[in-house]
Amino acid sequence: MTGREVIGSCMPEMLVADADFPMSVVSVTISATADGEMHLRRGSVLASDDTDGKCSLLSGEEGKTASYILAEPAVTSATEDVVGVAYETGKFITQSLIVADGYQLSVKDRKDLRDAGILMEGALM
Repeated sequence: MTGREVIGSCMPEMLVADADFPMSVVSVTISATADGEMHLRRGSVLASDDTDGKCSLLSGEEGKTASYILAEPAVTSATEDVVGVAYETGKFITQSLIVADGYQLSVKDRKDLRDAGILMEGALM
């Protein structure tokens, strides 16, 4: 060893905007996906079904309300629901939030998240 070996690295995570803002984590049920396995990344916006409360990736689908931010990566199943860990409160960087392909957060989504205790703010990235 010469004392110059790389023994690890650190990548800054740009999800949380303000760590001093109260953050609460809960377990959520993520619905089975008809398209098979889907890899959801940390920072994915989850929408809860207005009838049964099960969550899925926010896509603007009718009858679903933006409610949570995924705290840990999760893999959905085609056959059964899975349990994930999500933030129900916190302050996050808007550009880091993930929604379904081809969808953007709407004004209603932002209001629903704010009402649920999730705040967002832009950041220079």
